[in-house]
Amino acid sequence: MTRQEKGLWTAVVILTLGVLVMGTVMAMQVMNQGKDEAETPHDANQEEGNAVATINGEVITDKAWTDALKQRYGSEMLLQMLNRKAVYAEAIQRNLVVTPHEIAREMAKAMDGYDSEKSYYDAMKSELGLSKEDLELEAGYRLLLEKIATAGIQVKDDDIEQYWVDHREDYITPEKYDLSMIIVKVKSEADALLAALRNGKDFEETARVESEDTYSRDAGGRLGWIEQNDPFLPQSILQLAANMQIGDIAGPVEVEDGYAILKLNDKAERQELSAKEVHEEIRMELALNQADPLPQVEQMLRDKYEAVIISEIPAS
Repeated sequence: MTRQEKGLWTAVVILTLGVLVMGTVMAMQVMNQGKDEAETPHDANQEEGNAVATINGEVITDKAWTDALKQRYGSEMLLQMLNRKAVYAEAIQRNLVVTPHEIAREMAKAMDGYDSEKSYYDAMKSELGLSKEDLELEAGYRLLLEKIATAGIQVKDDDIEQYWVDHREDYITPEKYDLSMIIVKVKSEADALLAALRNGKDFEETARVESEDTYSRDAGGRLGWIEQNDPFLPQSILQLAANMQIGDIAGPVEVEDGYAILKLNDKAERQELSAKEVHEEIRMELALNQADPLPQVEQMLRDKYEAVIISEIPAS
């Protein structure tokens, strides 16, 4: 899987989970509403549903909220629910399972580009309200669907080996650098600053006070993990980082906004997986190329297990 495909996969996961989260809220409200209507006599003079918010003296009821959620997310949520029921039923029939190791590998792909596993999960939680369990469940569903889609498709070992030869770069993790940076406008100022930093002046505090780089300044100059072939950083910075040792402070190098001084906090060596290590991943990739598109597989499974939408849901 290429880096672009990994990024797309992550976007699909986030979009799908966003729909699921909002849909879950909607479904809970529908169940609560049904329970309230069954237990409480209807008063035609009262607006239906309990109040969930007020603004400018106007009440927003749970029914109004639920109706809005249903209109916007209802069809997507219902389709996701039907898909999961059908896929899990088919998996049981075919005796297919997804292992924790397989899920862990998928999560590792999604984390590509984050500083650490913790930073990835923290970002998903703070930005989208999604827990580690939410993300793992979605990854497991996707893997299960892929196994169903490719069941019975045979891929030759020779084809796997050739694919690995042709796409070896996709299975290489380039050298990475944990960098901090300070940018100043004038070279003489950068030279003086470099000398002071090498003599013990605090790098983080100096970055917050003196750096011209608004992106990293508030983080004490911290850029985080940067790959050796990062397309968004000047080659001058990447080349300098490649020749540094952990703990080194080096520069200055000329950049667009002035002159940069770098500190190498840590380094991760280049890693290349062998064909044996990625054998199953490549087999699945080639099998998926021969399989029906996954949305079509979901449709076929819904048909197989006789999914019927009884209540019409308005389109968003």
